[in-house]
Amino acid sequence: MKKSIFIVLFLGTFICSLAVFAQTGKEDFVVQTVTGKVEREVSAGKWGPVTAGMKLAPSAVINTGLNSSLVLVLGERKVTIKAMQKGTIEKLSNGIASSKAGIKVGAKVTESSVTANDDQGRTNISTASTRASDVTKEVEWSE
Repeated sequence: MKKSIFIVLFLGTFICSLAVFAQTGKEDFVVQTVTGKVEREVSAGKWGPVTAGMKLAPSAVINTGLNSSLVLVLGERKVTIKAMQKGTIEKLSNGIASSKAGIKVGAKVTESSVTANDDQGRTNISTASTRASDVTKEVEWSE
């Protein structure tokens, strides 16, 4: 009875240690070049800049800004992450997240109901500036 419990505990410890070492065996991406504003999530909701030479784990969440790009190297593999992308490096490098971004080719355009002869006067659309101008007309100002 004691031997079987010892064997089960030993095998459980061995399997858990293999799982831990398998996770740490993954290589980190090395940042080769950074163009524009590229940030990584340091902690929940807090972002820090990405600089050249920095090592990033595949599970690191990054955010590339407008007109920015990031070039990462993993061994012989070179990965370029384009502008306006957000997600883990692993997903972005596989192209999963980047396939959804951008302008869709072949989108349909609907015809406008506005004709060239329409009066350009007041419409029923209210914006902040029109509401403010209406209020200033109604309020008596004492100077």
